[in-house]
Formats: sequence, C-alpha cells, structure tokens
Amino acid sequence: MKRREFLERGVLATSGMLAFANGIPIGGGLRRIGKDFVSAGKDIRILTLEGTPKNRGRIHGEALRGEIHEVLGRWKDGIGRTLGLDPDSYVSEFFENTNFMPSITRWTPDLLEEVEGLAEGAGLDFKTMYVYQLADEDFWYSRKKALQKSARREGHCSALGVFDPGSAPLLAQNMDLTKMYDGTQVLLRIKHTGSSLESHVFSFAGFLALTGVNNRPLGICCNTLLRLNYSTDGLPVAFIVRRVLELGGLAEAEEFLRRVQHASGQNYTIGGSRAVAAFECSSGRVSRFMPRPDARRVYHTNHPLVNDDQSIYKEIIEKLPPEKRPMKPSNSEVRFDFLARNLGDTTSRIGVEEVKSMLASTEVPICFDGKESDDLFTLGCLIMELSSPPVLHLSPGPPCTTPFRTYRF
Repeated sequence: MKRREFLERGVLATSGMLAFANGIPIGGGLRRIGKDFVSAGKDIRILTLEGTPKNRGRIHGEALRGEIHEVLGRWKDGIGRTLGLDPDSYVSEFFENTNFMPSITRWTPDLLEEVEGLAEGAGLDFKTMYVYQLADEDFWYSRKKALQKSARREGHCSALGVFDPGSAPLLAQNMDLTKMYDGTQVLLRIKHTGSSLESHVFSFAGFLALTGVNNRPLGICCNTLLRLNYSTDGLPVAFIVRRVLELGGLAEAEEFLRRVQHASGQNYTIGGSRAVAAFECSSGRVSRFMPRPDARRVYHTNHPLVNDDQSIYKEIIEKLPPEKRPMKPSNSEVRFDFLARNLGDTTSRIGVEEVKSMLASTEVPICFDGKESDDLFTLGCLIMELSSPPVLHLSPGPPCTTPFRTYRF
C-alpha cells in the first residue's frame, strides 16, 4: 500500500461528527492526518506536530506532500503569469536579494530547523521551502514594481478583539488571501517536548503559520500593512507568529514585538487572559493602536492608523500620476468603519455569535466568498475565546458560506 493511501485510510468521516486517527505512529515517526468534515463540503486537515523541530517539519512535509506541491505549483504559475519571470529564477533572486536568515537564526533557530524538516518531508530543496514561508515578504518584494505603477492594493484581512468586564476576552480574524490556497487549509496542533505548551495554528499546507492560539492562553491575528516600511534583513511574519505562540502572555508578546527587527509592515492583534492589544509594526517602529484611551474593544484592517513610518510608500505616491493614486475611501477604510460601528456601542453585548455574524457579513464586504475575484477570498475565520482553557471556533473557508467547528485543548 502506498504511504499516501495509508495516511488517508486513517480518516473516518461521519456527517456532523469529528473523526480522526490522531497520534498513531507510522513509519519514520509520522502521524496520520485527520480531516474534520463540515456540511458545506469544506474540510480542514488536522495534523499533530511534535518531537524535535526538524521532526515537526518532517511530519508536516510528508503528510501534506501532495497539497504542498499543488499549491507551490499554483504559486509558481502566478509568478510566471503576473511578473513574466521564470519561477525558479525568481526564488533564487528573492533568496539572494534578502537577508532574513540572521534574524531567523537569532530569534527562532528552532523554526529554521522545522523548515529544513519540511523541505525533507515534502521532497523539496531548502531554498524553495524557505522562500515559500515568506508570504508577506514576497508580497512587498514581488509587488514592488506593480506598486510603483499603482498604490491601490492594501490587503483585505479584518481582525478584532473584545475584552469586556465579566467575560473571557475574544480575539477574531477573517484571514483573507488569494483563492490559490483554498483546499489546502490545515489546523496544526503543535506540541513541545518537555513542556505543557500546545498551540492550535491555522495555516495552509507547508506553511509555518497564519494565525493561532496557545493554551496559556495567548492568541495572535495579523493584518498586512503594506504602507509601512519594510526591511530586507528583519524577522519575517510567519516566524514572528510562531514565536509569539511560544510565549506565556500579552506583556511578554509586546516586549518581543518591540525588541525584534520587523521584515514586513504588519498589525498584530494579540490577546491574553485579560486583554487584547493591537500593534502596528514597521521596520523602524512599533506603535500601539487603541480606538480610545479607555477602549475595551479593538479592531484593525489594512491601513496604518498610528504608525507613520511610511517613507517608502510616500516616496512612491509622490511619483504616481493622480489617476493611479489610492482612491478614497479605500476598501480597508470601509471595512474599518464597519467594525467601528459594530463594536462602538459598549452597552451592547459582544459574544461569539455576534462576532460570527459580524465576520460573515457581505455588506462591505468583510467576508469574501471568491465569486467576484480569485484575489479576494476568505481562507478561514477564527474566533478565539481566551478562557482557561481557551476555545477555538474555526470556519475553514468564508464564514458566510462555511460552518464553524469548535476545538479545545
């Protein structure tokens, strides 16, 4: 029996019921994949990663080898189609023209080992698997020429946090990417040897992390801020997300964000057991955003609100003709106003069901079902109850069409 067939034989599916053979060792220390089937036909692979960092990578790479090669093929096709470049030459150029490795080695050496294991497990060379982890960095690197022609693209993720008195904080996000990644969604259950630390990480096949929550509890959400300055030698976003999920609380996470050199402009909305905070991070500055000084609700989209470290973007804007400059209001600003209206009334209760309804809205839209454009697609929606223990509500696709499932530690 082929290994891939054997892996998928471990999957049991029944209507409306979670069924997976998780934690059963097979050849080479690998583990069977689980699939959580939902009624809309959207499924999420559930994969436990444990052992040494390299072994975690090998498990991931081997178990999802087919999906990794599939999405890599789509990514490379996109490079050829949109940039007119040979994909392998582009990967080599990106690798040579950036210098993230020293920051990765300093702050997250274990994750570098995990990427090495991913490459081995997936049967890929290290350089390709490494560049594959640089999704946000690839965004500004590959779009640099396009941005010089038009500055209208900003990203489309929406995140929010609620920490009203008397209830556990909520942290939530619609993770909006291109439709290229649909069908490869995965929930990584990461366990650390010699520690009680565990994380639930939402991602796509072969990628370290998009967003997630650990059992401390500590959760993190991300919004691309393309207007903020970037750095070719900072720490990439995926590595920051995974490192934050190894920490014990919000104060520790903030300290880390303020110490590290950031490769990409990004807003990190981070929640702990008592509060949620948003940090706009650029290569030269970290600024905390609060709607009001006493706010107990926070929200963000894809334009910077308090961080003015934007010299690269401003220089580009000055050179553009008026017709190619950003339109007002931008999609990001419209979505931000929608969240502000829905979260602004502090007398109204905001619970899990209210957040589900908000993030499933097609009014602005907040939720993108991919029907209008392959470039606008909600890959998943996460709502984290930062209780003890925490609870994760996950829709592995657009929440306007895909049901939520609940996961616990």
